Order: sequence, then structure tokens, then C-alpha cells
Amino acid sequence: MKGNNNKCVYDSNLDDSAVTNQTFASTPSSSTSGCVSGDDTSEGKGVIPASLVTAENYLTISEEALALSSIDDLSRAVEQCKEMVLESPECSEERKWLVRRLIELRLRLQEAREEEDCPAPNHSEVKVVLGHHFILQSQPAPTTKHHCDRCCGVIWSVVHSWYQCLDCKYSCHVKCLVQVCRVCAHVKASENPTYIGDICPELGLSAQAYRCAECKAHITFTFPKGLSCFGRPFTSENSWIEPRLCDYDGRYYCPTCHWNSTAVIPARVVHNWDFEERRVCRASKQLLRLMEKRPVLKLQQLNPRLFDFVEELNVVKKIREDILIMKKYFVSCKSATETRLLWQLQERQHFMENVDSFSLQDLVDVNSGELLDYLRKVQAVFIKHIKEDCTLCYERGFVCELCDNDEVIFPFDLVAAICPKCCTVFHRNCWTKKNHQCPKCIRIEKRASLRRDSSSNDENLSS
Repeated sequence: MKGNNNKCVYDSNLDDSAVTNQTFASTPSSSTSGCVSGDDTSEGKGVIPASLVTAENYLTISEEALALSSIDDLSRAVEQCKEMVLESPECSEERKWLVRRLIELRLRLQEAREEEDCPAPNHSEVKVVLGHHFILQSQPAPTTKHHCDRCCGVIWSVVHSWYQCLDCKYSCHVKCLVQVCRVCAHVKASENPTYIGDICPELGLSAQAYRCAECKAHITFTFPKGLSCFGRPFTSENSWIEPRLCDYDGRYYCPTCHWNSTAVIPARVVHNWDFEERRVCRASKQLLRLMEKRPVLKLQQLNPRLFDFVEELNVVKKIREDILIMKKYFVSCKSATETRLLWQLQERQHFMENVDSFSLQDLVDVNSGELLDYLRKVQAVFIKHIKEDCTLCYERGFVCELCDNDEVIFPFDLVAAICPKCCTVFHRNCWTKKNHQCPKCIRIEKRASLRRDSSSNDENLSS
């Protein structure tokens, strides 16, 4: 076999018997064809049927040829394999092998196309430093200006070579890579996905030995020019770097590690419903950016009284409770599954799992009113499906047993009350008038009592 520019050319001098003895990895395909049972050997390999070994279909059956094939070669091999599948006898060993081979060819063709459209980064250029995955940025972007997170200098992408972390977007010059001392914010967010619960837990400079919490540079509050410190003038030669407080973690940093960036502080939101942005260091800024959409805030545990003081938050909680009830209808509804109705909340999947989990972005959107409008629109779509569009979901409604009204009600209606034991739905007013006495629970209790009495009578007779 001769290769030229990654294209495989069949050598006519190749002995067919040499190809017959080869074995190739096969992909299980029990769901692809009714006549394919996927009865591979224990090692997942199948011997090529001798009837398929010809010079014309060498590209289709040869593993070595496929390893060097281009997209054009793979496309031709897929088409040829499809023709061979149609021409082979039904439920024969040849068809079984060819169907498995067709799956392999299609997968390899898809991978080749993806690599051509979005080439994977050269892992030889990936450098791992303190959890960062640095990629050398080779494409210049003259309209974009970056700053080095290590030296604060401007990165001119046309002139400078620089690295950027794939996870936290930490940027630095090539020369500054060896001086990186900040652990990747993505590592911190993965190892401990929680926020600091105290508001600015400051300990003071003395607890830090008057050094930056990140790079360990000497820091202290500067003195006005002309004054003296410990009996000697304060000049630029003996003055230290001014410290900057991070409002998130309460520690002091030097200006190189603290750029006076601002961010919303989770502890202030949870305890004071305060969304004013405070100054934070670069490490905290990157961490908060990575964590902002993670539903790690359990408000019912952290500050349950917040629901009483913030009316919008209480309304959001009620809508989320209703959505969880509606989810039970959609899970068993074929129409809702086909239309992917639950994908309305794909950006906030945690709303489909529980009521209490919030992300920092959720709380910011509650304060701005954006989340409440969004949830009301989703709720309206869900209610319309259950009450108007889907007969199956509508027939799963309830009729109140405590009154003569034939109106169909649902657990998420405002006028509905749910029995905590059997989950039967009644009108709220009827439920209150009957002192929360559920007729269904009473019937269940009577039947259980009759069974106990009958069993005790049988025991007495047998004794």
C-alpha cells in the first residue's frame, strides 16, 4: 500500500490472503439492524468474512487504510459500505460485519469533520501550572487589549507571546509564566463549591505578617510625604506597597494582585439583600465569575427570614413549587416529551430538581425583576399545555369531593389545597370548612380497620 498526502492508494500487488487473516475492532450495533445481534467475540473483534476480501473494497475493510484516510476517502468508503450492505444477503454474517463496519466508518468521518472545523488545541503547547491549563495564544487580536494577571502590564497580542488559562481565563506574558503564584479559580470552585458565609471576614495585616495574601510582597499603609516613620523620613526608597482589602475574603493584597475590580458579594446578598458591588481581588473576581451560576445557596438554611422580607423572592419560590408539581405531569406525557417542554428551563436546570437552591445570578435576577418575568412566562406555557393543549394531562385533574362543584382543579391552582397524606386536591375554602378532614383518608382508614378486624376474627376462629 502506498500513501501520498494522507490518501490511501491500493497496491495491486497486495496479496488478498494477507488481508483475510486480519481482525478488526467492531462496534456493537444491536440497535442498528434487526438482523444484527452484536455477537462479537469476547474481545470485541470479528474476522472479516472471506467473501468480502477483494481489491475493490480494500479501502472499506482495511484498518490500516482507514488510519491514513482523508475525509474524501472516508466518504467514499461509507458510500461503498452502504452499497455492500444492501447487496449482501439478509441476516448473513457478511451483512452483520458490514453494518458494524458502517457504524465505525461514520463515526470516523464525523470525528474527521469535527477536527477540520474546530481543530483541537495542540496539547504540546498546554502548560499546567497550579491547576491552570495554559494555552499559547498564537492568533493576534489587534482590537482586543489584555492585561497580564502577574505583572499588570498590557499584553499587545500583535507583539507579545502570551498564555491564557482555558478554565479561569488567567492571562500572562510568556516571561511571566514561571512567576504565576495563583491557584486556578476553577480548581477552587471544583474542590469546594461554596461561598464564604461571613461578610468581609477581615483579620488585619498583622495576621498576614504584612504581606500580600497571594504573592507575599511586603505591604503596609503609606505615609504622607514629608512625615517620618520611626525617626527617619519616608521616601520612595524605603516605603512599602499600599495594601488593598478584598471585600469577599477579607484579606489584603498588593496592587498587582488587586486591581480594584468590583463584584456582588454573596454574603451581603444572603444576609442583607445588598447587591452593591464591592472591590475584590483578581482571584476572588475570577472565582465569583465561575461560581455565579452554580446553585449552591440554600436560602432556607442560610437565612429563612429573607422570604418574609423580600416579596419577589417568596413569589419565585411559589412558582418553583408549582413547576415541580407540573413536572410530574410532563414526565408521563408523550406530547410534552416530544415537544421538549421541560427544555424551557434548560438554563436553570436546578429549578426542576428542588425549590431551595439558588445561584448568585438567580438572586441578582430576582432583584432586577428579570427572573420573575421569566418564570411567569414559563409557568403560563406549562399551564396552557396541561389545561388546554393536552387531553391526557387535563384528565389527571381533580374534582373537589367536599362540594358539588364539578370544576376540574389542579394542585398548582391558587384555589387548590392538597391533602398532605394522600395528595388529593380540594378547594381551599372547602378544605378549611371541613377542618382539614380528607374523605379519601377516612375511607382508607376504614378499609384498613375492617381488614384488621377480619384478620383478628380469623385468628380467633383458628385458635
